[in-house]
Amino acid sequence: MLAPALIAALAVSCLSLLGVLALHATAPGELAALPASDEDMRRYAEQGYFSLMAAASAAERRALAALAGFQSFGGLFAMLMSFAYGCRRGYANPRPRGWSNAFWALSVVGLGLTTWIFPGVSPQKLDYLLTSLAADGRSAQLSPLVFLLERGAALAALVAFFLVLGHDIGYRLREALEDFGLVEAREEPRGASSKTGQSQRSRRRSGARGPETETASGFGHRETSSSASAPTTAEAKARQVLGVGANASKREIERVYRAQMKRAHPDHGGSVERASALNAARDVLLGR
Repeated sequence: MLAPALIAALAVSCLSLLGVLALHATAPGELAALPASDEDMRRYAEQGYFSLMAAASAAERRALAALAGFQSFGGLFAMLMSFAYGCRRGYANPRPRGWSNAFWALSVVGLGLTTWIFPGVSPQKLDYLLTSLAADGRSAQLSPLVFLLERGAALAALVAFFLVLGHDIGYRLREALEDFGLVEAREEPRGASSKTGQSQRSRRRSGARGPETETASGFGHRETSSSASAPTTAEAKARQVLGVGANASKREIERVYRAQMKRAHPDHGGSVERASALNAARDVLLGR
């Protein structure tokens, strides 16, 4: 999901830059210094207005106010759409990302600290906080150009963040629904399983027998034995039937069981013997 997030962030940055260039080409006077201080911008945010749009409207700069409004509301729409797209991709994704747990923990802590440090936070106040660095508290004027570029960069970062956050939430939602049995388990993509699982599945397809060895059991009589490669415990046999490794978790065992049972069920072209073997193997591994 890093590539879609970077593409979304780049698109938002380009739109902001194109808006600034278009305003500079059509009405360069709109980008002149605004007669507003940092205290004015804070007051606008506390009153529920986006600071730059309110300051431009107060100075009767309609083009600048329109561009600031498009940037503000367009950025909120882009964040919402990127979050929805990320949720959709995460819900359909058959496997997690390696950095998913770390990102999830940092996101939850970051959002919790934001609401704790800034109680009553709103999009207008966040807009002021993200762009307050562009204002000089000792000056009664501010530069709209710096504000627009800084807001564009902040919106690009937020769009990328919400896209990845949505992907993580969508994946975890699907995982929870699978655990409760509300939706069917996702099948693992080819090549995503461990080497142990692959080797066990290949052995199962080939009959689960290794090279037979001959042992002498009496004068003039020789018999074949496959005990060297055959499982010696009920748990090992159960893992071989399901095709899971020795370190497979209960969640993975349930997921593999549901995926194989869909193909082994007699109603879906399978056999009663195969379905019974899968049920028995699942019960052994889960201690039922």
